[in-house]
Amino acid sequence: MEMVLLFGLLFLFIAIGMQVPLALGASMLATILLAMPLLDPVIVAQRAVGTMARAWPLLTIPMFIMLGEIFKVGTISQRIVDVANILVGRLPGGLAIVNIISSYFFGGISGSASADTSAVGGVMIPLMKKEGYPSTFATVVTITSSTLGPIVPPSVLVILIAWVTDQSVGTLFLAGYVPAFASMLGMIVLSMIIAARRGYPRHPTPPFGKAVRIVVDALPILVTPFIIVASIVSGVVTIVESSVIALIWALLIAAFWYRELKWRHLWTILRNTVATTAFVGLLLAFAAAFAWLVTFSGLPREVSQAMVAADVGPVGFLLITMVAFLVLGTFLNAGEIVLMAIPILFPTALTIGIDPVHFCMIAALSMVIGNVTPPVGLCLFIGCAISGDKVEDLVRPLIPYVLVMIGVIILLIFVPDVVLWLPGLFGYSPQ
Repeated sequence: MEMVLLFGLLFLFIAIGMQVPLALGASMLATILLAMPLLDPVIVAQRAVGTMARAWPLLTIPMFIMLGEIFKVGTISQRIVDVANILVGRLPGGLAIVNIISSYFFGGISGSASADTSAVGGVMIPLMKKEGYPSTFATVVTITSSTLGPIVPPSVLVILIAWVTDQSVGTLFLAGYVPAFASMLGMIVLSMIIAARRGYPRHPTPPFGKAVRIVVDALPILVTPFIIVASIVSGVVTIVESSVIALIWALLIAAFWYRELKWRHLWTILRNTVATTAFVGLLLAFAAAFAWLVTFSGLPREVSQAMVAADVGPVGFLLITMVAFLVLGTFLNAGEIVLMAIPILFPTALTIGIDPVHFCMIAALSMVIGNVTPPVGLCLFIGCAISGDKVEDLVRPLIPYVLVMIGVIILLIFVPDVVLWLPGLFGYSPQ
């Protein structure tokens, strides 16, 4: 009964427009006062502050947020686009494929779907429209490929999942490469089919000498994600130390190699970093208390017992999890879903015998689709703001790309080795 009241109030507060962190806090306090009189409401603050004080891996979040803000300055995203054009521009629908690959590369820097949409979309949507691609197609390709950002390391979403599930950040980073690559390939194949049927143009590849200069010029950007992941996996530094190294590297190449980062940019970078970090921090604090209250109620144990009794098996449970996250993603962002749903579902996954890394990646891939689904898909609205399209005009062209993403998730559910192969090469033993 207490959990019905808790979740009912939470969704009610969200529905009336309350910010999610405040909705979490208000629903917890109301539930404790109305239905759990033996608990002191002060425990909400104790759990929120106490958990955050011990959560040292979360120190990486402001670092990676600032890293993404730095790389949004100047023409860094244009350089990534130019490298992708060398690789695939000559194929049918070349600019669409360039768009998708650019999102994969940029996702390895920003770790954010919305940053990916704004940075890559700001370059690619006008360019695709200029080359004769329909505006809706250009926007859909941009926003769906932006969902690769939270999967390709380094990823703020993956760091949150690792924190909530007590898994190795380095292992989850490694587990993200192949699933993101599979999603990218699915989008590329779909784009090529659509382009061939509709006669969309190819984009010329630059001469060899110019291509070499473009690649060399972009190398400092392209190696950034590998510096982060390699330093963590090798054990040379911790995840927090790697984020500091990456931030210093970004500052150096943006200010001195490309000479595009100026003093006037620092205020905007710091302001955006502080604003985003403050929101995320408040969300994490209240969500930690929320997760404790849910666990205290015994709900995760009841869910586990129900799933075991239903005998859905690992595949059935992962399919149910995927559908649940797809539904939640229509009105919550991925970070909110992690903090509210993972503490309930993760213990059940372990009870059923699902590998924790496999579960975490299926969860992440399912959540990020919410970035492009109405009514609250952030990337959907950013893309529309760039292109000038209406949301309702994007629904039909969006469906095939969403189906491709869901198809990749289903493939990974049935073939967990696709997720676990790369971590296994670095010593991870599936459980």
